[in-house]
Amino acid sequence: MENSHTLFYAIGGILNALAQLVVIIGCIVLVTKQKNTGTILMLVASILSLLFLIGNFAGNMIAGHYGTDAILLFSKMTAVLTPLPYVLFAAGLLTYGVMYVNKTKPVA
Repeated sequence: MENSHTLFYAIGGILNALAQLVVIIGCIVLVTKQKNTGTILMLVASILSLLFLIGNFAGNMIAGHYGTDAILLFSKMTAVLTPLPYVLFAAGLLTYGVMYVNKTKPVA
């Protein structure tokens, strides 16, 4: 039964990593088509998000060897740091949307 829980967490982590890789590929395409502050911020944030995912996984495993206090400390740190790439991505998307998208209304 314990292995099934581990399997579900592993599948969730793999799906999360695959989704982040797709976003990174999309950002790379966007940067190659329109290189500007907004697209570069989105690409950097996407890469940071993937690195944070990997670091979170590795950090939990390492903290687990030092006991529950280490896990709790690591969890507190990741609770604060993990949203930062998403904030950076949102800032890049907002910058791109405000500065670089055509502001004319489409003909309906």
